[in-house]
Amino acid sequence: MRWLKRLKASKLNPMGPDFSTAPWIDFDLSGRKLKFRCPHNEMSGPVQRHSKKINIYQDEDFEHWNNETGMSVDLLSTGWKFWDRPYGEGALGYLLLELRLHRRDPHYRKIDSMLNQKDMEQWLLAYADGVWGVLNRDLDERAELKVRPIIPEKDYWRYPGSSTDIKSIFINNIQWYSYTAELPSSTKWRLFHTPISEDHELTFSFIPSAIGRNYYKDDHDLDGAVERTVHEFIENVHIKLD
Repeated sequence: MRWLKRLKASKLNPMGPDFSTAPWIDFDLSGRKLKFRCPHNEMSGPVQRHSKKINIYQDEDFEHWNNETGMSVDLLSTGWKFWDRPYGEGALGYLLLELRLHRRDPHYRKIDSMLNQKDMEQWLLAYADGVWGVLNRDLDERAELKVRPIIPEKDYWRYPGSSTDIKSIFINNIQWYSYTAELPSSTKWRLFHTPISEDHELTFSFIPSAIGRNYYKDDHDLDGAVERTVHEFIENVHIKLD
């Protein structure tokens, strides 16, 4: 079936991963059950996966963030390629998935509960600024080392600056918070977050890239294939909190 699907593929309709027959992956997060379909890894390196059972209250399993707002543990890193038809141009690009469990630092009290939508949005704004805002500020601090002046429209990461930049949707009775982050000269990251307790949330980061071509060139629709794959993945995620 996979080969037949590829016969119908093209640069304008690349073949991505198949979720219909993909195996299930599951995690036990201190009684909270997470499972999702995950097609086989197509990246050159091996799949990186945490053990299935995790004590989400055990500090030593987490890596603390420098800004002292939270901590995280990597659960899964994998990826898939997007293919042209047989005897065409081969793999046009790929999509990396990085799944992490984030935990609020006990000393970070600017929010009360991630289960509250306004608090969750504020948490995500602080998180985004702590990742991509820091990169922009670091760029400013090293401006004198650059061979050309920094042009914010070209060189700064774009990321959520207000709650209106964060979408809230329900899929499979899960409340997701989604947004994008991107460099104008690069590809668009798609991020989906969902809280599983007052202090914990899951983060699915989807990071695309082209292979041997400009990601946004008009002669292919790699970005459209990435968008469809991300949403198909999210539609196959199931979480049971009790």
